[in-house]
Amino acid sequence: MKRRIPQQKKNNLLPIYLVGVIVVMAIGFMIYRGVRKETGNPIIMSASDVPRIDPVDAIAAVNAKEAILVDTRTASQYEASHALGSISMPYAEIESWIDTLDKDAWYITYCT
Repeated sequence: MKRRIPQQKKNNLLPIYLVGVIVVMAIGFMIYRGVRKETGNPIIMSASDVPRIDPVDAIAAVNAKEAILVDTRTASQYEASHALGSISMPYAEIESWIDTLDKDAWYITYCT
């Protein structure tokens, strides 16, 4: 007669692996956000996170050649009227011109 050896249940490690992956991803995301913040390239979460500038300060910066004024409306709207000294870079075409911007330049955008 053969003797049966009791088999142990296999441990299901899937939940442990999933928790581990989630923890690693959360830590990675926190590190990513921290690096972005330290390098001066913040993650914009909402319109209230976008830095604002007073119109008087914007005009002074553009006149002093410290900033570039960018009109983000359509080309036809820009042609109809635009701020003196501004350049046209339509928001709808952002993918085509975003890589052409100088990372060290100060751009002031407007769309009204």
